[in-house]
Amino acid sequence: MSRTSGVGTITDAVIDALCASPEVTALVPASRIANEMPAGTVRPYLVVDVANENDDDTMSLGGVDAVCSVTVVSDYRGSWEIGQIASAVRAALDAQPLTVEGFVDGPADVTYEQALGEIREQVSGVTVRRRPLWFRVRAL
Repeated sequence: MSRTSGVGTITDAVIDALCASPEVTALVPASRIANEMPAGTVRPYLVVDVANENDDDTMSLGGVDAVCSVTVVSDYRGSWEIGQIASAVRAALDAQPLTVEGFVDGPADVTYEQALGEIREQVSGVTVRRRPLWFRVRAL
C-alpha cells in the first residue's frame, strides 16, 4: 500500500512502542506519552513529533524516511530523571522493529541519531528540563 504521508502513522507507531515498553512506562505512565500535552500536564512526560519526512520510494513501494523527535520533559531537580527516561526511550526504539500501519514491507527501521543538550526553562517558578532525542524512521 502506498501512502502520500506517513507522519501520523509513524507518530502513532512510536507512541505505541514507547507505551509497550515496561522500562519506559515504569518511569513515565503511558497516559503521558503523546504527540502533544495540554498545559498543566503532570511531569514527567514524553512528546513525540515527526520533524521531517521525505519520500523513500524503493522499487515502486511507497515508503517514507522521517526524522522523529521524542522530547523528555521533567521537573525533577537535577538531571537524573531525565537521563533515566532518555536511556529507556533509546533502548525502546533504537534498532528495534517498529510496525507502522499501512507500510507493507515488514517493520520499519529505527536508528538513534542524536540527543540535543538539555534545555531548561522556568515555568511557574519551577525549573523544567527538556531533552529532545532524534530518531530516523524508514518505513516501506
